[in-house]
Amino acid sequence: MTESPVLCDIRDEIAWVTLNRPEQLNALSVGLIRALASALDAIAANPACRAVVLTGAGKAFCAGGDLKEFLAMLEAGEPDRLEVFVREISGLFARLEALDIPVIAAVNGTTVAGGLELVLCCDVVLAAEGAKIGDGHLRYGVLPGGGAAARLPRKIPINKAAELFLTGAMKPASWWAEAGLVSAVLPTDQLLPEAGRLASAMAGYSPLALRDVKCMLRKIPDLSLDDGLSHELEVFAVHARREDLVEGLRASPGSGNPSIMAARAFSDQVDTGWSKKMREIIRNENGRSDSIRSESALGRSLVTN
Repeated sequence: MTESPVLCDIRDEIAWVTLNRPEQLNALSVGLIRALASALDAIAANPACRAVVLTGAGKAFCAGGDLKEFLAMLEAGEPDRLEVFVREISGLFARLEALDIPVIAAVNGTTVAGGLELVLCCDVVLAAEGAKIGDGHLRYGVLPGGGAAARLPRKIPINKAAELFLTGAMKPASWWAEAGLVSAVLPTDQLLPEAGRLASAMAGYSPLALRDVKCMLRKIPDLSLDDGLSHELEVFAVHARREDLVEGLRASPGSGNPSIMAARAFSDQVDTGWSKKMREIIRNENGRSDSIRSESALGRSLVTN
């Protein structure tokens, strides 16, 4: 039986997603993209899943699009089919970026073109010391289609992005850490343990607060300062009326309740009692069919009235 090109193992509140075409450097084939879509479906359908770690099997994270498949489509006189597939990739990456839960990229090796575009959709990026990362589209006469031109200049200074696009250069993980995309560069044997530690810490926080922070981080940078401040207050006004916030404050240091810790750094041990309580709260809110849009409307009225 052929192994899936994407492995998805959900355990202890974390989805471990592994691109699994090591002999092809985890290139983005049609099969891999469809399998990754199925993995995202499974994650979205599982309320116990609270964070994602994305990595690659073998010596590469992802070497980008499967150029053999691209060429076969073009040689068959099917450029429309290639365009549709690239649009499918772009849509899938947008789905990953829009997940309500944190997504951590554990970049274990070579990452280029579509691989970089995949990384750009993650919330936190960790990289192995030997990882090389770049755009590389121009090396093969290809243009970005999975979001690199749109996202990279929003993640690093635009002159650094231009250098990468126009030279096709592969840069070490340390360069990307200095540029601001990579949060930490680690020995290879520490990469996945550290990703798991961060994911576990994030999974212990309020799922509603995590969702709202992710939403703010996606939306506010594209707004003016005044609009961004207004949006932040709208979301806060909603959150201030949740039991979620009350429970968090009761559990905070100095509250007189030392049994659980809501405000903990990434290095602190995750409290499973807190996680269970937060799951109960979000299930109750979902049962009332609350949505962030309706909550935002309420927040606007509370702020302006």
